[in-house]
Amino acid sequence: MPRMLVITDSEMAIGFRLAGVEVRASDAERAQKVLEEVIASDQYGLVVVDESLIPEPNAAGERAMRGRELPVLLSMPSLGAAFAEGDDAVEYMKQLVRSAIGFDVRIE
Repeated sequence: MPRMLVITDSEMAIGFRLAGVEVRASDAERAQKVLEEVIASDQYGLVVVDESLIPEPNAAGERAMRGRELPVLLSMPSLGAAFAEGDDAVEYMKQLVRSAIGFDVRIE
């Protein structure tokens, strides 16, 4: 059965893992290779890619996707793009986790 995977930076990977999502952490330099490896693995039906790593995953994965219907590649806005200066991203993430699992998680 195809699975879902998120390709993001190591900071965002923590939040996705806490939510039970399978993650491959990467940096911008290595993200293209990670995406190609994930596509070639035939294990995933949906791959969500942080746009700060690969702005257009469909274009970036075009060669690897030839002859394949899966995975579906979906671009996800980066955390920096989701919050304006002055917004408290940490507080927002804490509220999301609190509403999902019912209590606060503190990571130091």
